[in-house]
This record gives sequence, C-alpha cells and structure tokens, in this order.
Amino acid sequence: MLKKLLEGFVFGAGFAVALVLVWAITVAVVMPHLVTSLTMETTPPRVESPKEAQVVERSAETREFSFFRSAGERMKIPPGGGILSMSSIATASDAMRPDTYQLWMTESQLWQIRTIGEKAEIEELPYPQNASVDNLDSLMREKLGIASLQSTMTVSAEEIARLRSTGSSWRDEALNGTLRVSVEGVVFVIPNRYEP
Repeated sequence: MLKKLLEGFVFGAGFAVALVLVWAITVAVVMPHLVTSLTMETTPPRVESPKEAQVVERSAETREFSFFRSAGERMKIPPGGGILSMSSIATASDAMRPDTYQLWMTESQLWQIRTIGEKAEIEELPYPQNASVDNLDSLMREKLGIASLQSTMTVSAEEIARLRSTGSSWRDEALNGTLRVSVEGVVFVIPNRYEP
C-alpha cells in the first residue's frame, strides 16, 4: 500500500512539473507573439466618402476679457487702503471697452462702481459688519449671479496716494486697464479697449 501511495505522489509530481513547464513555455513564447499580432495588426475604420474637415473660425462677436495679465495681490483690507473686486458685465456689441461692475471696500466704506466705456458711476452702499473679501464675493454673486467671474485685489494707502498725486499706478502695466481714484476716494479700473 505504501508503494502505491509513493507511485501516486511521483506520478502527481511529474504531472505537475509537466503542467508548469507547458504553462511557462506558453507564457514566454506563445503569448508575446499572440499579443503582438493582435495589437499591431489593426485595420483603420473604413470611410466610404471622405471629405476634408473645415475648422470653424472664432466668431468676431466673441470677445474675452480678463482684468489681470498676470497674478495679482489679494485679500485683507490694508490700513488706509481697500479691496477692489471687478467683473465684466453684458456690453453692447459695438462697444470699444467692456462694461464692468466693481466693488470698493475700505476699512469704513463700501462702494459699487459701474463703468460704461470710459465713464464710471459710483454709489455708496451700507457697510457690512465684520467686513471682509467674503462680503465682496457674496455681494458680487447677489448683484451679478453665481456664474459671474470676478477678479479681486488689494490696493495700499501708498498706491492711493500715488493715484491722487500722479494719476497713475504701477499696476497699470499688469492690469488690462488703468487704475483711477475719485474725489470721494473710490478706486476703480477703467478697462482697456478690446484687442483687435
């Protein structure tokens, strides 16, 4: 009986070795050829009557505008300065510049500004408690809708003083517009003309 048991183990071990050998040869030799032939011999789809595609040109009526040419500063009200939040709004198709809606917040005042062409209209709004840039964001969404795109930046007291004395700002090079200040101390941007 022990002899038959040992013969069974020998037969089983031999069968297992043969099976592993066949599997190894299949994996090493047959499978790479099979995979290569399946992936390399693809035929392109048949096109019955091809026609060259004509690319749609960008519409002349579509004009994009961003207030910043590069990254700008952000977000706490600087002493003696303020935070300016801006968004372009629906503009007449023949306009040379985008119309904008802007909010200017200082340590004690909140103003809304609307620019139409080169002109700006300002109106003081009630000042929120614990004023922050979040107030500007929520007010902008309230006035223009949640899908409005806006840009926000801080303006220092030194920059406001320079605007008052020279009428220009170092930011004018980075902005797609010119920074201005009203006699009331409201800072806003007059956008540049659309690029052709």
